[in-house]
Amino acid sequence: MSDGAQAHKAPNRRPGAGRRRLKLAVLLGCAAGLIVFAILDRGGILGHARASCPGDGAPEVAQVAPSRLGTLRTSIAGVLPGRVGRLYEEGPVTASNAFTDNEPLAPAVSPTARRPAGYEMRWWSPNRDDIVADVFEFADVATAQRFLDRALSTRCRASGKQEPAPRPAQGGNLAWVNPDGYAQADIYLSRGRRVYRVAEVPAGPRTSGPLQSGLRRAFYTIDTLACLIPSAGCGASNRAAPA
Repeated sequence: MSDGAQAHKAPNRRPGAGRRRLKLAVLLGCAAGLIVFAILDRGGILGHARASCPGDGAPEVAQVAPSRLGTLRTSIAGVLPGRVGRLYEEGPVTASNAFTDNEPLAPAVSPTARRPAGYEMRWWSPNRDDIVADVFEFADVATAQRFLDRALSTRCRASGKQEPAPRPAQGGNLAWVNPDGYAQADIYLSRGRRVYRVAEVPAGPRTSGPLQSGLRRAFYTIDTLACLIPSAGCGASNRAAPA
């Protein structure tokens, strides 16, 4: 080959140059994606999607001194009389229990540490239904109402259906499939800064059919039990616990 041909010959490429360019292109693409994500999230678009489920962004209960928990417990302790059910678990809870059905919190390490102003009691009924009573106390009435609206929402609650409760006054019934896959009947009741819940999970296998037909008895039970909450305001004829 002549010297002139050598002068016009394309230079040899270094090994791996193509792979490095490909990696650079991938990295630039990832960076562009992250920038778009940040812009959308700052604008609230993705945040709105995350907040579409009722538990996301729900108000949290107040923080109280340990001695206050006794008062909260007293407000729900009579929901299921000892002669009717067997208490098997109780303790403080946060607002998230309305959506997750998690167990009550373990005792705090410090005896003087402030606790969440929520309390839950759980009983087995004679036929092995799971009966739950909660009280959630918030900083003010407006916050309690926002929590109630979230708690009664059927968004992101499997097979959720909500309707007014026949009793107590201003109570709301909610049918849904809980995170463990069982049909559950809830009643929520707002009284001042407190929101009460009474729930029943009927004994049996995980749900596979229409909720309302399987929960009719459960709703009758929890609506009646909710009348045993001192501030429920039911008439005397509605306060007797179901047999």
